[in-house]
Amino acid sequence: MADATFDAVIVGGGNKSLLLAMYLTKYAGMSVGIFERRHEIGGCLATEEMSAPGFRGNTHANIILPWYYAPVWRDFPEFWDYGAQWDQHTCADGFVFKDKENCIAIYSQKHDPTQERTVREIARFSEKDADTWTRLWALAETDEFQGVLMDALFKPADERMSGEVMERQAMLFPKLLESGFTPDSLTMKASGLRATQEWFESPELQSCILRFAISSVVDINEAGTGMTTMGMAATLPGIGFNRGGTHQIAHAAHQILIQNGCRFFTNVNVTKAIIENGRATGIRLADGTEISARKLVVSTLSPHQLIFDLIGPEHVDGLLRKRVECLQDTFGCLMWYSFAVHEAPKYKAEAFNPDIHECQWLGLQPDPDPIHLARECLYQKLQRFPPLEDYAPTVGCHSLVDPSFAPPGKHVVQNEQLGPPATAFTEKQWLEIKKRYADELIQIWQDYAPNMTWDNVIGVDTNCSFDHRRMKNLGPNGTMAGVDRSPFQTEENRPTPELANHRTPITALYATGGSWHVGSNAGSTEAYNCYRIIADDLKLPKPWLEPGKEEPFSLVEQVRAVRRRVQASARPRTT
Repeated sequence: MADATFDAVIVGGGNKSLLLAMYLTKYAGMSVGIFERRHEIGGCLATEEMSAPGFRGNTHANIILPWYYAPVWRDFPEFWDYGAQWDQHTCADGFVFKDKENCIAIYSQKHDPTQERTVREIARFSEKDADTWTRLWALAETDEFQGVLMDALFKPADERMSGEVMERQAMLFPKLLESGFTPDSLTMKASGLRATQEWFESPELQSCILRFAISSVVDINEAGTGMTTMGMAATLPGIGFNRGGTHQIAHAAHQILIQNGCRFFTNVNVTKAIIENGRATGIRLADGTEISARKLVVSTLSPHQLIFDLIGPEHVDGLLRKRVECLQDTFGCLMWYSFAVHEAPKYKAEAFNPDIHECQWLGLQPDPDPIHLARECLYQKLQRFPPLEDYAPTVGCHSLVDPSFAPPGKHVVQNEQLGPPATAFTEKQWLEIKKRYADELIQIWQDYAPNMTWDNVIGVDTNCSFDHRRMKNLGPNGTMAGVDRSPFQTEENRPTPELANHRTPITALYATGGSWHVGSNAGSTEAYNCYRIIADDLKLPKPWLEPGKEEPFSLVEQVRAVRRRVQASARPRTT
């Protein structure tokens, strides 16, 4: 006899689990139990008081894009009011360069909805690139482009090959040609570095695009990443954050789930799925407790945990076992520090453009040549740190626009830079490396912002790939993406073709998480697409078929509505 019974049992309490459970409770009317190994839910939606008392920072997910929660905002209007609130800095993305003490700024959708200010900034480096950016932004704002984007994000692999999806892609193609962005075979096969250098002439803008691609776990040297990287160029003005920290998103989901009767169990270790005649009927905990599932079990674990721990290799064919064993998961390992400081960084480049002071995703590079970024990727593949002359960290200061991150008059600044995987060094070595890297980062930072000395620092949290293994599904290497986003591990191959549609070899056992499409983000795509598959299999209610919610354009309108909402809150310009 089971110790407890639910309609649906979810293994893991991260953001994919929470968002999926919202659909299972509200639309499917299911009783849901969520079982989490750690002491709290939310997974990588994590914000902690860490660098010093009163100073808060995100320990994992940091960037939030305007499409992340499009279906959730549509289907759960209270989600925003409960805390899932996208916002932006004046500049969404940018770079400062030490050699000329200048900078390039990509203004945010909140403060530059037409991208006219961005175009003027780009023109300071290249009139040709300014024209290209104008055409790119005009293309990105069309219904055709946005519809294809929503299809690519919010449909599982099965549906992305449907006739209506391919028809929308065909309708977009002429607009791509008119805009000068031809997705020919060379671009499709090129590396991100190669494609960016072809379409833009200024190394300053090239570096902006490529640095964000790296933050999206794309190795810009890898063949086949050209179109992915160029698609990310149109994303730069949308880079934002969640007010109050990303953990507020977990609070919002929790609030809705409690109201819908979901139950949470923390500090519990799930050891196995209970499988009877090829069907998942529940889970077994480490203490021997058995939890029964009337309808389904969902895993939000890594593919390796799913196959070799939860299911057991004896239930899986040899090809799938081998493909999961061969998954690459060493790229996207990060040095992700948070500094409590007396005053925000003041950059020499503010003399070139004062707005760069308030930039969310700001790269620091010795000169504009993106070869520094390319070499960082090469060193990362070698599981080594680059030489100091190739350090190109990204930094940001949320407390400039959201005072909840720091005490009055003080600030929190965070950084991100590629680092070796956790398994490259021992724990003792990591302790030494983390201290050394903090010194190196401050040494480099003050070359760009002279006030960023240790005298300005109140405290620091040294967060690296070794620490990221606190989330067991990011182990053993600690990559933020779960598995790398190499071309052969994306789209319909993520994480493998057999698992891409969220079904597993076991009936009634489904799987999702950061290692599924699109991956390496804090958004809702993986959870929403999993519900779509479950709804098809179990004949559950489908909110996307309700009048007024037809997709993809109800999602397009939701993204635009959120942008308008944030733009309405923008403070008037004083200069």
